[in-house]
Amino acid sequence: MTTNQYRDTFLDIAKGLAIILVIVGHVIQGSSENFDDLLWFRVIYSFHMPLFVFLSGAVAAIAFQSDSVQHGIKANLQQAKTKIAKAAVRLLLPFIAWCVINQLIYHHSDNVMSALILAFRRPDTALWFLLAIFYCIVLAALFNIFFSVIYELSTRGRLKEATKWICDGRVQIVLMILIWWAIREHTPRGAGLSLIRPYFIYYVLGIGFYKYLYLKISTWKYLPAWIIFIALIPFWSRTAADNIDGVTWIPLALSYFYAGLVALSGSFLILGIAKWISETNIKLIKNFLILCGQLSLGIYAIHYFFLAYSPKVIAPLLMSVGIAYGINRIPGFRTLLLGER
Repeated sequence: MTTNQYRDTFLDIAKGLAIILVIVGHVIQGSSENFDDLLWFRVIYSFHMPLFVFLSGAVAAIAFQSDSVQHGIKANLQQAKTKIAKAAVRLLLPFIAWCVINQLIYHHSDNVMSALILAFRRPDTALWFLLAIFYCIVLAALFNIFFSVIYELSTRGRLKEATKWICDGRVQIVLMILIWWAIREHTPRGAGLSLIRPYFIYYVLGIGFYKYLYLKISTWKYLPAWIIFIALIPFWSRTAADNIDGVTWIPLALSYFYAGLVALSGSFLILGIAKWISETNIKLIKNFLILCGQLSLGIYAIHYFFLAYSPKVIAPLLMSVGIAYGINRIPGFRTLLLGER
């Protein structure tokens, strides 16, 4: 849900498809008591939020410069400060603003301050995705500082050969994944920090995909993801251990990675569809999806107010698109509610 001065139609279309899936999933969840047993709910929930995190990483890849570690620790500290400040406006400000609006409308807490405290203690009571992406950006910035320290130490020591490796973005991505995998269970949980435990790896994979793979993958090469997803999704369950239900033939060591494989294959399924749409001349559908992608943050925040409206899915989608578009045209509100400058 993040934006950049440079826009890629493919990314906007993918985000448009993703936000529509979010609305469909929430409509299903609110329309049935046994939503966990419904196929379409299971399909959507198996990958829709990892997909959004992945796409946020892909957007971040546009500005990703692995050789910035050569600029020195001080320069990278300043760069991290700038990135975090921008992310605070883009993500934290709307997170807080919509929390206040929800409190004023629904009075979930005793007062606004208690609602804000609850939102950070239990982000699932607010727009938790915005907080999750903010933390992903902060963590990626901290990793960049860490790599600049390694570069500095390498140039001073006898490991000058290592300087070439640490400037390689692919090496940085692998290191971020491996290091985070090793330390994530030992990181703090307060203030919603636990959100980045399952999602940061998807964010980094999104950076790697868009930076190093996207231009090399033609539409048909997304087909294996369809096959993997269709084969694995029948066993996915939101409530089961490791999200896998009714399967005994998968080794325990592999079952640990099952949910991640489902999420990634489902995400690539949608990316394949987005790639195909971006290359077609179906202007009406393409332009609408681009608009949804560009307004995805606003749609995400607003659609909750209209989930009960009919026709299902269409009403909350069109109403949230219209309101988000209107807000986006008003300076001040555009920044406060959508994080747009």
